[in-house]
Amino acid sequence: MIERLHNILQGTIEITDTDKRFQAHCLRTLERFRAMGIADDFIPKKNPSIWNNAHSAALEDYQLGNDESLRYTADAIEAAMRQEIKAFEIVAGSNLSVAALEQMVKSESVRDLLLIFAIGLAFPSIDQMFGRYRFEAIANGELVSIYERLFEESVLTEGVSAIAIKGPNWRAPGFVVENRYV
Repeated sequence: MIERLHNILQGTIEITDTDKRFQAHCLRTLERFRAMGIADDFIPKKNPSIWNNAHSAALEDYQLGNDESLRYTADAIEAAMRQEIKAFEIVAGSNLSVAALEQMVKSESVRDLLLIFAIGLAFPSIDQMFGRYRFEAIANGELVSIYERLFEESVLTEGVSAIAIKGPNWRAPGFVVENRYV
């Protein structure tokens, strides 16, 4: 989506309503960060609540709900799914299809899913994935609270960037050990 904005500024593509909604949402989230005194380069690491609250409030401001197609093009959504699959494959060491990804997110515990995806994706990407397949885990606060708890329990620890690394108490979840989705 950022590449699209660059192309729009260069005049190589026309701006769409999706581009406008994406940009408005990003700017509103940034405004909220600045109002809270948070730096522009803020990275939600072990405590994503600040990002989650600003992001959710910006969605509400523009009445965007949880439909990612209002903010992202089909190409951007497809790229996100490829990134999710790659994250799984790197951590779990096995291949995954889009259908298996969807089934996994819908079926497995949030905790077990975070044991894999938090090591390959930043929290905003995890949030996007859950928004696509299992929004109720976002809406009821389960995703954020379990994510934060995994850091408190030293299951995950902060990595160099926004992506967590395995903590001393990390263990592969059962669905990975059993190769349930391969």
